[in-house]
Amino acid sequence: MTDRDKEERPVLMKENIVLNCKAATPEEAIINAGSLLLKSGYIKSGYIKGMLSRDQNFSVYLGNMLAIAHGEKKARDQILRTGISVLIYPEGIDWHGNQVKVVMGLAAIGDEHMEILMHCANIFSDRKQVERLVRCRDKEKVYQMFNSL
Repeated sequence: MTDRDKEERPVLMKENIVLNCKAATPEEAIINAGSLLLKSGYIKSGYIKGMLSRDQNFSVYLGNMLAIAHGEKKARDQILRTGISVLIYPEGIDWHGNQVKVVMGLAAIGDEHMEILMHCANIFSDRKQVERLVRCRDKEKVYQMFNSL
């Protein structure tokens, strides 16, 4: 990847949105979210281990059917640039006793995660909006929802 590729890469790329995922375990969902970030050049492979470890030590479930998988602080050196992935599981995942239907993978440099989290708080504060997101079958609409990141 060239420096120019790094500069032009948005926080969310359409290929990092996966709709209608089949039910999985939290571990499988984290690996899937992390693999998208890896494939797109946002992280090095070691970050996925940090994502799994974070959820084992402190659940990444945030409420309203959302889990944001992100790595432990010690995995920050595995982040190449800020990016997210979005996976939608309409059937839901049992996430340590909570139902999750949207899994986001998050890798952020410095404090860049704050703006992303604030935007996600706006999206996920309205249960009806979350339900529309989960039912959505149009990747473009999902992309537009997150496009302001």
